[in-house]
Amino acid sequence: MPTFKVKFKVLSSVITPFQSDTIWGHMAWACYYLWGDKKCKDFINSHKDGNPTLVTNAYPEGFMPVPYISLFSREQVEREIFKKVKKKKLMKIENFEKVKDTLSPGKLFEILKQEIEEEKRNEKRKEKKLEIAEVAILRNKIDRLTFTTSGIGELFATDEIFYSDDSTMWFALKTEFFNKSELEAILKSIELSGFGADASVGRGKIKFIEISEYNFPEAKDANAFISLSNFIPADGEFSQFEDAWYKTFIKFPKVGGYYALLNPFKKPLLFVEAGSVFKVKELKSHYGCLVENVHSDPDIVQYAYAFPLKVKMEV
Repeated sequence: MPTFKVKFKVLSSVITPFQSDTIWGHMAWACYYLWGDKKCKDFINSHKDGNPTLVTNAYPEGFMPVPYISLFSREQVEREIFKKVKKKKLMKIENFEKVKDTLSPGKLFEILKQEIEEEKRNEKRKEKKLEIAEVAILRNKIDRLTFTTSGIGELFATDEIFYSDDSTMWFALKTEFFNKSELEAILKSIELSGFGADASVGRGKIKFIEISEYNFPEAKDANAFISLSNFIPADGEFSQFEDAWYKTFIKFPKVGGYYALLNPFKKPLLFVEAGSVFKVKELKSHYGCLVENVHSDPDIVQYAYAFPLKVKMEV
């Protein structure tokens, strides 16, 4: 199954995070708008037939999530450095290559410590770095009957994410359902419509700059995988894992397109967070599932597949 890496620029503030299920949802709607209902249903059904399209979360160019394994140092280090290492959410892909074949708490700690030291040196040289800030923006509440603000001027806050002007983001996908030209058409459709909440009023404006086939750095003699996307293990799948290092979170997903005008809310779901690591006896091509019965409309589903990256655990 070919893997494609997609690079894009963020041109405005964003309300909806660039997570795998939301990216997949935009792809499904673009498929519907471009080629009609049958093609979209065939795309969704391909996931039920054991041939899913796998999508990662989006990350800053050159970075990926830090594996969620316990960390320790072989040496005595300052408490402040240890705290900084444990707080790191992203690591350089080039540094992941150094640990993919011998992933262990000690080795990962040393690599992350080196990254922090390099970041300090770059700050002293005043080199540019990616900046991402989440800001609460106050907005006026609109009366849906009069389309005006109320007399008392009610306000509410929306958390918006701002990216530095020169930042580039990436996500990857594996698919046999779409070819490259079809993916380019889908990306163009998403670019024109905008991404996530309040795209109609200027949020979520993005510009796709490149799509190309890509080979991720993976361990040859792997016994585990790290997920580059949030996912929900399929029934019985969790019992197949020999060991696991993971975090979970509850997501309150919403529907898109014209469904959002009727009943936008899906049922809350418990997701495994991207960066989680699972040790297995035998690696599979995909993990996770397409969750059904998440909405009053039976046709609505929730994408919840992992994007596995093979690693060799030494624990």
